[in-house]
Parts: sequence; structure tokens; C-alpha cells
Amino acid sequence: MQQVVYVANPVSGLIHVFALMEDELVPLQQVQTGGEVQPLVISPDQRWLHAGVRPDFMVQSYPIQADGRLGEPSSAPLAGSASHTCTDARGRLFFAASYAFNHVSVSPMDAAGRVLAPHQRIDALMAAHSVTLLADEQGHQELLVACLKEDVIRRFTLGDDDLLAPHPLGDIHTAPGAGPRHLARHPDNGDIYCLNELDGTLNRYHREADGHISARESLDMLPEGYQGERWGADIHLTPDGRFLYTSERASSLLSLFGIDQESGALTPLTHFPTEPCPRGFAIDHSGHALIVTGQDSQDVALHRIAPATGQLSLVSRQPVGKGAMWVRILKLDGRPA
Repeated sequence: MQQVVYVANPVSGLIHVFALMEDELVPLQQVQTGGEVQPLVISPDQRWLHAGVRPDFMVQSYPIQADGRLGEPSSAPLAGSASHTCTDARGRLFFAASYAFNHVSVSPMDAAGRVLAPHQRIDALMAAHSVTLLADEQGHQELLVACLKEDVIRRFTLGDDDLLAPHPLGDIHTAPGAGPRHLARHPDNGDIYCLNELDGTLNRYHREADGHISARESLDMLPEGYQGERWGADIHLTPDGRFLYTSERASSLLSLFGIDQESGALTPLTHFPTEPCPRGFAIDHSGHALIVTGQDSQDVALHRIAPATGQLSLVSRQPVGKGAMWVRILKLDGRPA
């Protein structure tokens, strides 16, 4: 399997491009974005890498070449600094959450896949930290917006007019002071997971066929007896849905949870030290590699995932600029020509 890794470095303004080999990341390219580059998202057709850049509040759409390198970008304005982004399932719309400006925006894409200026902005979403798209088998789509300072995950339906509207079933409320930050979806059992930044907990929810989302469990991300600061960051699952990992910045730990394949219940398994202040990470498409950046590190680390147990082992590091945070991985095999 041929895979390419993209790492955003906001301090240097660089996107680092690596080829993912068996035990190492091989540098392919460094792209200067001209600003503080943060959230990255790969388009559903795998032809574009969209990068949010501040302080000019824009998204840069980079065409992805055959070997994974990035071509010359186009740019479009955003309504504020983007903290997290995603696209709709068809690759026609681009959603951006703005933590600093308390809103989510919706931008159309042109026929080629480049992001254009926003056509909708929803305000008064306090500390909107992330956007996560849900789609069902009937093609209905909704957007979840984690609002950290409200302790609420806002739900919006996506209409045929490409506009968001409040979901008729209402929002999802976390515990007071939890600080919902990032969400992840199980590949097939209907579960949704929320990493809470402020209290260091992990929530599991289940989405029913009728659209209702109910809370199932909440677990501590940190080792038993931990007494330090709590500063949760990122969350990802293996492609087979058997293991879930979270990162926590104050302890510089990655935490491993097992997922019961029948009930969906989570079991805390163990914790792994990693790069200082691990702000962002990603899992490759084979489920055999976990790649993590550190907010206080100048390296990106490659960990191998043991298929049977989910245990991590560090195999190599590569230098990047200070403050690297976003990691996205593209599978080149089977990609449209």
C-alpha cells in the first residue's frame, strides 16, 4: 500500500509531505503556505488537500499530484480563523469551525473541487472547536459542531439547498466543564466518540436509525490516580473499529481503548508516552501505523500498531518545524487518475 502523510506546521507555515514506508517517513516535499497553517482535510475524491491558513483567514486548495506531492494552490476567504474543517460526503461543500470567532461557515466548491467563498455562517457557537459530518444510507447528511465553552455538541441538518439548519432532535449536552473538542465515528456500529479537552474524558454516544443520539458511557482518558493538569487533544480509531486512541497534552500520553465488537463498549487498556504535548495524530489506512506530532516537539513520530492488541511501539522519528499539529494520510492505491 502506497501512502503519503501531510503534516501542518503553523509556526513555520510549512506543510511537510512524507512517503510512509514500513518503518520510516521519507521526506518528499515542503510547501510554504505563507501563513499559520493549521487544519488539513483531504477531499472525498482524494484530488485535493484543503488547508486553513491564518491570520489572513483563508483556505488554500492544493491539487494532489500522482505521487502525493502538492501542486500550486488556489485560495478563498474564510469568515474567521479555522480551528477544524471537513467536507460533505460528495465533496461539494467545505465546513470550517472557528474557535476564536464562535461560528461555523459553509463554503461551496467549484466543479473541479476548489473551495470558494462561504455562502453561510452560523454565529453564537461558543468556542466552536470541530466539525464532523454524519451521513446515512439514504444520503441524508448532518453536521456536528463541538462547542467547547458551551459543553454542547450542536447538531445541524444539511438541506438540499446546501444550507445548515438546527436539527429537529436537538443538541447533545456533555457534563458541565467537560469541554467537547474532537469527535470520531465508528466505521460501522453507529457509535460516535467525543474527546473532552478540559476534564480529560472520553464519551461514547450511539446514533439510532431514527436519528436520535443517546449517551452510552464516559471514561477517563488518563491513568488511574492521575492528579495533574488535563488537556485533551485528539482522537482516532483503527479502520477495523477494534481500537480507539486519544492524545492528552499535559501528560504527553497516548491512551488505548478496546472496542467490544458486539456491544460497542469501551475498555481502557493502557497508555503510551509519545512526543511532548501531542496535539495531533492520525492512523494509516492499513491500521498498522500511528503518526503523531508534538506541540512542544520538533519531530513527528511513527509508532507501529500491533494488530492483535493495539499496543504501540516507536519505530522512527523525522524532524519537522516547531509546533507541528495536523496529520492527514492519503492512500495512493486505487486513487482516481
